[in-house]
Amino acid sequence: MSGLRWPGRFALGAAAGAAGVAWWLAMTRRNEALVRPPVRDGSGEALPGGVIEYSDGERVEYVNAGSGDALIWVPGADGPKETFRYQLPSFARRHRVVCADLRREFDATDDFDRLVDDVAELVEARDVDRFVLIGTSLGSAITMRFASRFPERLRGIVLCNPLARVSYRHVGFNRAALIPLAMLTTRYLPTELSRGLARVWSRLGVWIFDDSPGRDALIEYALFTGPRTVRPTVSDRRVSGLRRVDLRTDLADIAVPALVVKGPRDEYCPVDWAREITELLPDAEYVPIPGTGHCSHISRPGAFNETLEDWLQRLRAREEDAVESVERGDA
Repeated sequence: MSGLRWPGRFALGAAAGAAGVAWWLAMTRRNEALVRPPVRDGSGEALPGGVIEYSDGERVEYVNAGSGDALIWVPGADGPKETFRYQLPSFARRHRVVCADLRREFDATDDFDRLVDDVAELVEARDVDRFVLIGTSLGSAITMRFASRFPERLRGIVLCNPLARVSYRHVGFNRAALIPLAMLTTRYLPTELSRGLARVWSRLGVWIFDDSPGRDALIEYALFTGPRTVRPTVSDRRVSGLRRVDLRTDLADIAVPALVVKGPRDEYCPVDWAREITELLPDAEYVPIPGTGHCSHISRPGAFNETLEDWLQRLRAREEDAVESVERGDA
């Protein structure tokens, strides 16, 4: 390199830059061509659903399956309903499950409540009266805000690896620097190389990855269902509204029963956040899913589903006891 004159260095740099841009465009086209595997029931049939158009014209896909007590599911920042592929078919056997993708487009004036309004419009359009609202990661923040604004619609809320504010102070400089690297290598490298590096990120507990028993399922989710299938600018825009608010100040006024489900290995949204949210909510139960990190519902779906089903059964029993108490005329 030292022997090259500046025109040669310029030409070499320009060629490297052009190759980098070409690579980025090729990987972006690959990602945009990915088709998320549909959520299927036990017989292999895709769960029924459709497309809803919100009041501002945004259109998203949703799943609407099963019958009985309604469970509304809210995805995290990457936004696909398929994040709950291990939950929706199982719970549709005994409940009505409704889950929509998060929106991709925002107006300049939209704030965090736009995502909350979407949930309100979804349940209105699907004629759902009272329900349990279940959110994971960013979806948990949407769930808490919905509970603050529309408590009369809710039987209870479930918060999976929750956050009430956006902050990365807990990760430290070195780990914070690894998060964008994990994102980039997941999105823009050949699949096998991305998969190998994802195992490294899993061992280090970086971003959404963890070294749980189900880490391979989480890696496959990242490669074919979640982060690769949505532009980073879209997921960032979904999070940006929460950066301007702190939901903790409203938690004491949320009176509905709450379940807080936490992966003890989660470094992205730390355990302390979940415990603080549990303590601030007046009627909350905290349950860890051992061995899991930020995506407990993917890495240990069996344990996650059992925890949720147990809580739902106890919620139903509690409601029945309350009705019987009113009928008896108890004070």
